[in-house]
Amino acid sequence: MHKLSTGDSSTLGTYKKLASVFGDKAVKFIQKKIDESPNGENEEVIAPESQMIQIFVSMLE
Repeated sequence: MHKLSTGDSSTLGTYKKLASVFGDKAVKFIQKKIDESPNGENEEVIAPESQMIQIFVSMLE
């Protein structure tokens, strides 16, 4: 499994925690992905960390 720069696993659950820094839109985006995933919060995210952060930044309110 990929690791983030924080040392945490690259999962939807980890990104949900990180998304909280960027506001409700980012959290809702990740929660929707969790709800759609058969593995829930444990689903591995294969997108590069920089791309995920860019998505969150674009959702800033």
